[in-house]
Formats: sequence, C-alpha cells, structure tokens
Amino acid sequence: MSAAVFAVLAVAPPLGTRPTSVHRLESLGDPTPGRPWLLRALRTGDASPSTGLRVTSPDARVESLATLAGRGEWLRVQVPADRTALRLRVADVTGVHPLRVPVAAGPSAVVAPPIDSRALVLEGVLVPELEGEVIVRPTDGPVELLGVTEQVVVEPARAALDACGLALFRVRVSGLGAPVSLVSASHRDELRLPLVGGGIAVRDDGDSVLLRATSPGATAHLVGGDRAGPTWWSAVTLGAEADEGRARVAVPPATLWVEASHSADLSEPVSPLLRPASPPCLATPLGQRMARGRLAPPELPPVRVRWDGPAEGARLVAARSQRMTALCVLGVAVSVALEAALLLGAGLGRGPAALKPFAGDGRTRLGVLVAGISTLLLMGAAMVLAVQLRSP
Repeated sequence: MSAAVFAVLAVAPPLGTRPTSVHRLESLGDPTPGRPWLLRALRTGDASPSTGLRVTSPDARVESLATLAGRGEWLRVQVPADRTALRLRVADVTGVHPLRVPVAAGPSAVVAPPIDSRALVLEGVLVPELEGEVIVRPTDGPVELLGVTEQVVVEPARAALDACGLALFRVRVSGLGAPVSLVSASHRDELRLPLVGGGIAVRDDGDSVLLRATSPGATAHLVGGDRAGPTWWSAVTLGAEADEGRARVAVPPATLWVEASHSADLSEPVSPLLRPASPPCLATPLGQRMARGRLAPPELPPVRVRWDGPAEGARLVAARSQRMTALCVLGVAVSVALEAALLLGAGLGRGPAALKPFAGDGRTRLGVLVAGISTLLLMGAAMVLAVQLRSP
C-alpha cells in the first residue's frame, strides 16, 4: 500500500525548470476614452532563444510604433469612447495572461509651463560640449549675447536683427550652467539658458526631429503629443557621427510637442523649439524656423508597470513549490501511518503490552518490515528535497 502511494507521487507532473518570462509591460499613464494609450513591452533580461511579448485586446486595436533591436516594442492602443474598462492579453513563452485596466473618466487638463521667448534654444535645451543655436527677440537692435562665465562661449558676440526682429547665436557650454547677458540698445537682461548635463538636444525639422548627444550608442526615448496629452512615443539608438551620437526620427503630422530622454521612465525630458505666444513673422528664414516650432510640453503622466513577467513567474514558482512540498509531506505521513498499521498487524497483538512470541519466521518477517519502513521513509525525504532543489 505504501509503495502504491509513492508510485502515484512519482508520476506527478515533472518538477524540472519551466520557461520563465523576461518581459515587462509598462504604460504611460492610464487609458482615457477616445484617446491613444501608450504601452511599452520591454525585456528585463537576456533569453536564448529570443522570445517576444505579444499584446492584443478584444476591445481595441493595438498598433506597433517602434522596436529597438529586440529589447522592446513601443505600442499604441486607441481606446474606444464608450469603454469603462479595457481588456488586454499578454502572451509570451509562459502562456497568455489576461489583464483588465479601468478606463479613466477623461483626460486631465493640460497646463503648459511658461516660457521666456526672449531667448529660445533651437534644440530645446543646451547640452554641455555640444554647440547649440539660440534665437533672441530683443525690443531693439543690434543685440549682443555675452557669456557670463568662461565656460559659456557665444559666436558671434554681436548680431544685427533681421526684418522679423530676430538674431541667431551659436552657444557652446562646457560647465554646469549657461548664464548669459542679452544686451540691446536700451536694455540689459540677465538670462539663464536651459541646460541638461548628459541630456539630448532635439532639433525640430518639420516632419522629423534630429537628436544629438555626447554619448554615441546610447538609447533615446521619445514621446510626443497634442494639446490634450501624449499620443505617440518611440525609441532609437544614437549612432556615432562627427564625434556625437545622432539619430533622426520621423514625427507624426499632428504632433505639437516632443520630449526625449536617456531614461526609460522619461525622468530627464527635453523639448524642441517652443512656439512663442505672439504670431511669428514669416518674412525671414529665422522667422520661418520659429514658425516651425512646437508647443511647450505638458507634465507627463507617470510610467506604470502593468505586468512584470519575472515577478509573476517567481510568484507562480513559489506557489507551485509550496503545493508540491505539501503533497510530498502528505505522502510521507500516509506512508508512516500505513507502515505503522502493518507493524501492529504483523508483530503485535491488540496492543503493545501483548507481544506475540517471535519465531524465526516472525523475526525475519519483522526485519523485512522494518527495512521496508526505513526505505520508504528515505524515499519520502528524498522527494521533499527533490521538490526544493529542482523547482526553478
């Protein structure tokens, strides 16, 4: 009987290593009715062979926006206007995992930060050791743009205004700040140009943006949108060009602002040229470049983790190991009970006080019985250890 119990345990599902997921599904904020919702499927580790994460939804169309060398995929979901919840299906080597995400009541109000239109950086921000371009709008001309410290180099130091009242300067910063003086015929303004150490300079080029950084081979994460919030995002690797890391990325036509960051959580965003509040002048090339500018980006919603494959796999493995351990412990207990019953029936009378006389055959039978008990107990202990050692 005990042998039958362990035979059943032996044919239980295999305890070897199962496939584990190396993917994580993230979203930019929460879904809102009638608005695009941005998702990102990222790899959190290495896997061989390469496995992909597929995201589908029975409620909406899931569109792939960009992929990055097998390290992740950037997605967009157009949320229907009549939905209160959105169903997703995340599929990888471990199976299909259903998700249900509540849909928010509507997009939150977007408040763009104020900008100083007296000096606009064409790349959005200056990056140390990279030359940037600055358009100034003084009240009268000619105008001078002077670096306050030796780490700020401005060329040319003095420039005449064009027909739109604009002047262009090239600025290169080698320090941690970019203080400048804007000097015109009747005013002197002390300004501090936007600077991001180790950031990404984004130059607007109409239907695309040019990304520049001091780190070739780095990854740039981009997000763009309209007045109501983000509608598009992507990622690209900065290639080495002219001792810089550069990349050009196409931008959807309806995109009014763009941000780029080295961080996947967009913790260091920058933006391209900002459009001034007053209508721009189109009579000169500088005025036309300002007309191609974009809005000041709003505050981005947080990046949320919707499904974490490694964490979910660890939870399932722990639960599976606990169930198998409990099953083996139960098998050991049943085996001990059955062998105790056999011992009472083979060597004892009605109780321990009434031992039967042992003949030679009885002692042999009892020895075989004790040996069987020991063997089965060792088998049970071995199965418990096997569950602990062989579970992934």
